[in-house]
Amino acid sequence: MLIRKIGLILLLAAFLLTGCGEPPQPTEAEIAALNDILGRSYSVQDYKIITGEVMTTERKEKFEAVKKVFATPGGEYAFITKPVAYNGPITLAVGINQQTQTTIGIRILEHVETEHYVRDMHNNWFTDRFAGKSIDSYLKLVHLEALQDNEIIIITGATVTTEAITNGVNACMGVFREFVLASEAHAVPYMVKFEKAAGDGPEETGSIAIRAYGTVLGEVTLDEIKKMPQVKRTMSINSTSGTSRHRFTGTLLAHVIAAVDPALLTKYEQVMPVGVDDYISNISMEEVLAENSVFIMYEDNGEALLTKKGEPGAMRVIVMDDVFGQRFTNYMIEIDLE
Repeated sequence: MLIRKIGLILLLAAFLLTGCGEPPQPTEAEIAALNDILGRSYSVQDYKIITGEVMTTERKEKFEAVKKVFATPGGEYAFITKPVAYNGPITLAVGINQQTQTTIGIRILEHVETEHYVRDMHNNWFTDRFAGKSIDSYLKLVHLEALQDNEIIIITGATVTTEAITNGVNACMGVFREFVLASEAHAVPYMVKFEKAAGDGPEETGSIAIRAYGTVLGEVTLDEIKKMPQVKRTMSINSTSGTSRHRFTGTLLAHVIAAVDPALLTKYEQVMPVGVDDYISNISMEEVLAENSVFIMYEDNGEALLTKKGEPGAMRVIVMDDVFGQRFTNYMIEIDLE
């Protein structure tokens, strides 16, 4: 009995030493990220912890991603939010301006996503998309071009990751609307569901967008591609199901890129074809410029390539020396340049 009492006393002491269940303090990394967003040099003492006051039981359920909330001497609200993406949580720092009721910006602190697919996630051209957004409307994703203020262009090949980041920011916006403005806000999912409803996501439209660092530079239609110098190539593709023979018809990928601007062929070093299913491959510009190397095809064995929906009008990037087709990209919708 005495041992049990001593154990309980030790547990109680440990609980008291950890702050009696008080909301967690900001870490040094979080302070640095928030100061970077806010353009301030606040100390840890300047960040008033209001998580317990703000995150009621109801809000914890509605905005589960939000983990910490702070108020600053300058009147800003700062958040640490952890939405769950493809591989796990992404820790974000988010700032909101109380006076203008707009987002100030975001910084990504930690993630466990596959680096190959989310290499653009830390770039300013992506994170800057989340700055200056009115908290009146939740942000939503678009694939090629943002036409409305609350639209966010996805990271190519990382739709789930972009959606998770957007959920994290939306959750902060929802908390701000309810706590600061006393306005009801809809719940925001903290975890991305991978199942997509019919019609969701990008579609093959008979054209290919040429994009660099998130900006669409131009589009080339299938009809325009068919007017370019035509080539026919025969090749065998090996796979687990056997070897298949193909007689492709198309044109050099370099012709398609140059149709937007010939200078792109010397300005960028990497070419990343993207399919409608978010499949992305990496091809060097040196390969694209090489003779008889990389093509965009629209016919196979005399028949038009079929879209994901089974209709004529698809386009496929093939690399001639890839006999296993691992860098082939079917159902083409865009080309990213870096």
